[in-house]
Amino acid sequence: MQGAAAKGSSQGILRKSTGKREGRKSLTGRKSAKLKARKSTKTPSKQIDKIMKEKRGTLTPDDTEPTDKGQVITKGKSFQKRGIKRKFEGAKDKGDKRPALESMSYKERKGIRRKTKNNYEIASNAKKIWEQVRDSKCPAEKRIALVSELCELIKSQVPDLVFAHDTVRVIQCCIQYGTEEQRKAIFEEIRNKVVKMCKSKFGKHSVIKMLRYGTKEQKHHIIASFYGKVCQLVRNKDAAEVVEESYNNFANAQQRSALMEEFYGPRFAIFKEAGVQTLGAILEKNPEMKPEIIEHMLKLLTPLIDKSVVKHSIVHKALLDFMLYANNAKRAELIEGLRDVVVRILHTQDGAKAAMYSLWFGTAKDRKIIIKSFKTFLSKICMEEFGHRVLFALFDCVDDTKLVEKAIINEIMSNCKEIAEDPHGKKVILYMLAPRDPGHFHPDIVKLLERGDGNPVSKKDKETRQREIRDAASKPLMEMVVENLGELLFDKSHSQLVLSILQHATGDKTEAYEAIASFAAEEFCPVFTDSRESAVEMHIVEHPSGHLLLKRLIQHEKSLDAQAFTDLHRFSDVLVEKVPAANLQSWTKVNRGNLVLLSLYENGSDAAKEQVKMAIDLKLLEKKDSKGAKALLEKLKE
Repeated sequence: MQGAAAKGSSQGILRKSTGKREGRKSLTGRKSAKLKARKSTKTPSKQIDKIMKEKRGTLTPDDTEPTDKGQVITKGKSFQKRGIKRKFEGAKDKGDKRPALESMSYKERKGIRRKTKNNYEIASNAKKIWEQVRDSKCPAEKRIALVSELCELIKSQVPDLVFAHDTVRVIQCCIQYGTEEQRKAIFEEIRNKVVKMCKSKFGKHSVIKMLRYGTKEQKHHIIASFYGKVCQLVRNKDAAEVVEESYNNFANAQQRSALMEEFYGPRFAIFKEAGVQTLGAILEKNPEMKPEIIEHMLKLLTPLIDKSVVKHSIVHKALLDFMLYANNAKRAELIEGLRDVVVRILHTQDGAKAAMYSLWFGTAKDRKIIIKSFKTFLSKICMEEFGHRVLFALFDCVDDTKLVEKAIINEIMSNCKEIAEDPHGKKVILYMLAPRDPGHFHPDIVKLLERGDGNPVSKKDKETRQREIRDAASKPLMEMVVENLGELLFDKSHSQLVLSILQHATGDKTEAYEAIASFAAEEFCPVFTDSRESAVEMHIVEHPSGHLLLKRLIQHEKSLDAQAFTDLHRFSDVLVEKVPAANLQSWTKVNRGNLVLLSLYENGSDAAKEQVKMAIDLKLLEKKDSKGAKALLEKLKE
């Protein structure tokens, strides 16, 4: 058995080796055949010389024999010459050539391209009529006739014209100036192309025009065409503008809810329920769906953050919903991507709230990046209707007050005069001095800001943080008051700001007190009227806002400890020092002057009380019938 096996194996080896040898022989045979073929087709050396001469251009008549044009015969063999140019088929004479586009001007080439379009004639005529219709000087009767002619001309051509940059303006003009029947005819042609038009750079404008001028049914059809495609459309820069316009200005509460639902998951895009559905209501009804919804929203919102569509309010609403219901880990993941673009979402109420949550629940690094992103935009943020509230949250939660001073407060103070004149900017200044003061801030705003209290990142004591911010803002604000006191004192809103600054700012206020007292020391000439024209000439004691400022500054002294005045001056002392006794007596001529004197006597320092008592003539005061005069007389007689 072993011998047979050995014999079989030896035969196998022999067979293999034989096969290799046979293969080598066959390969050698193929190579030799190729070599023989090459040798048989090899060009003779003399023929090569002729070809080389031809290439150099040194052929003699003996070497070549002429044949048909483009062919050369060399020793009985012919070959085709390369590079022979063919004539233009339409050419009749030698000088007739095809028109070269390179030699034309840009306008000529553009005209040739336009003429190749199927609707060139219609578009050209429509634009000529449109030029007349859009003219503001066009009479109403003529415009009606031209629009009717235009609508007849573009009939059945609207789907082609609506996507071009020039003819789309013609469609918009017909929608704006046409009758309801004409709009209906146009809408019927494009009703199935709404989504495609929304994605078009030029077509989107016709959809927006139809939303503005169309009927209620047409608007509902446009909004309904977005259902199931909202997330897809929001990713597109052009379509997002149309969705935003619909969501903000034309959708009712139920339609807005239907559009927003699609951010919560695919099932909400397919199955629409009647009524308004909020994310809170959905999670309350189906709490087991929360992880799935939050995960879907995170995947959807993360790529939107890096696009220009992040500025739209529908995206801001989705961001806020996520911030409200996501856990800390998912929220931190979104904030990490959102922190660089927070400055772009502050112009809406939902966007500002989402930014506040980013500050409250972001890490110290996130907060630092957000603060740095505000650089150069702070004046605008202070004057935003909703954006200014984000600065409230920033002052409440950021522990690094040195960074806040350098990056935020210094930039605000460099333009504090303009900011102080704005109603929202004034709130920012007041919040730095008296945060959450019920006299300046609505309870709803305070309640909103309380959501950030106790956040897991802020560690510094609240009073310490507020004091450091107040100290950083006090000095530049006092300088602003002194420099612009004449404008600020005689305006009701601004005088309240001056009062708050003087009441809450830290440091020496003597310079500001002296500036106010110098206005009070001017000679008093009563005007006796409260008209706007006369208010310009009024003395500070008679002015509606000025006298209140004096009264409340004096009353504020009573609420302070005596220790607060050890190194600082009282306003009452500065006032009686600057104002002569004769001027104090002249204040009794008007009721408001008597009220200021009464406040000075009741709340001022002892020296101020003595000065008032010495300056007022009781006999003259008894002749006055005003309530202020009677109250002052009664007080002085005690």
